[in-house]
Amino acid sequence: MMFDPAAVRVHRFDNGLTLLTERITTVRSASIGFWLKRGSRDETPAQNGIAHFVEHMLFKGTTDRSPREIALVIDSMGGNVDAFTAHEISGYYAQVLDERLAEAFALLADLTTRPCFDPDELERERGVILEEIAAAEDDPEDVLFESFQQRYWDGHALGRPILGTTATVSQFDRDDLCGWMAGIGANDMVVSAAGNIDHDALVELVGDRLGDLTPGSPRPAREAPPVSPHVQVIGRDLEQVQLYVAGPGPVLSDEDRYAAHLLNTVLGGGVSSRLFQSIREERGLAYNVYSSMASYSDTGYLWVGAGTRPQSADVVFDLIDVELRKLCEAPLGQDELERTKAQVKAGLMLSLEQTFGRMANLARQEIGFGRTFTLDEILLSIDRVGPEEIQRCAQRLFDGPLSAGCVGEDAAVHALRESLEAHPRFG
Repeated sequence: MMFDPAAVRVHRFDNGLTLLTERITTVRSASIGFWLKRGSRDETPAQNGIAHFVEHMLFKGTTDRSPREIALVIDSMGGNVDAFTAHEISGYYAQVLDERLAEAFALLADLTTRPCFDPDELERERGVILEEIAAAEDDPEDVLFESFQQRYWDGHALGRPILGTTATVSQFDRDDLCGWMAGIGANDMVVSAAGNIDHDALVELVGDRLGDLTPGSPRPAREAPPVSPHVQVIGRDLEQVQLYVAGPGPVLSDEDRYAAHLLNTVLGGGVSSRLFQSIREERGLAYNVYSSMASYSDTGYLWVGAGTRPQSADVVFDLIDVELRKLCEAPLGQDELERTKAQVKAGLMLSLEQTFGRMANLARQEIGFGRTFTLDEILLSIDRVGPEEIQRCAQRLFDGPLSAGCVGEDAAVHALRESLEAHPRFG
């Protein structure tokens, strides 16, 4: 699939809605998405989980379509229609044959601007979401990750679960959902599309259907959360100990973001990563060990996760600390740097081989940066990162106090608490 910067076009409507398109003439498909600039961090404590509840309910009927009619349209298009809720955005999208793009647009427009929130459907879907919450509470990795966020951003909206809690989800009614959607207007919406499409035709389609949307209510002010380094243990009846070490990550627009992505890849981003080689390949102490990174508009984190037997947990914690220190103390060798750059660039290019990846990339860049970056710009920025920049980034992220935690059998994790609290790097 060719990358042509001239194929990307932007149209900003008078009501604040933005349309971005990328024409790809070598395919016979198209992806289109409606992206809302609001997510779970924009909820009040009493609203926790409402954005996710709305995501479910938008597929349960509009003023013009019953739930069954929506399901029939989705299947008849033969593509994929789905949605997600994140901390700072929500998204609704479709992947279809190019000849069905107008139909997919009409469906997404109905879902996002004409939901009916039928009370009977609401009660049924409430049960589905409560089961989703229960499933997450049965998964030790989910439990550990959610508890990390809650402790790391203590008292802040980013620390609350996107799904909400049993208590909050149990109390939502139709007025609550209508109130949430009423605050979202044209200025909160980005429509993006990629594939075998006609930009001008889509401008007309979007203008006719959404041009009369009014701006929404002002989004609640987002305040950067203070971070709380900590040690925590959670007792569960498990054979393994699931554990983490975490620290600050770059914000979305950080000038070190490319260095940080390379750093994360070196640390735990694949089978050649330092953590994988040290903990799994050389010592056989874990089946799964990895690192991941999340960046938001004003904060972020880098997380290392692993699962191991209780008797090995102390050693795994120490090995993670060793690898973090090495990255702070010495720059990468040239071979490792070039191999990591090749890995990151290949992953990026493969993610953009499908129309969905290109469509999502347009929207995320617009929401995060207010502009689009060409693939060549991104690849050049990766190539410019030197070993000293990665070392400096590691020092910035790992030199301060780090958080550590684990979930596992009571006696094992409570014994670990003492060693973690005595560790000079944690808490």
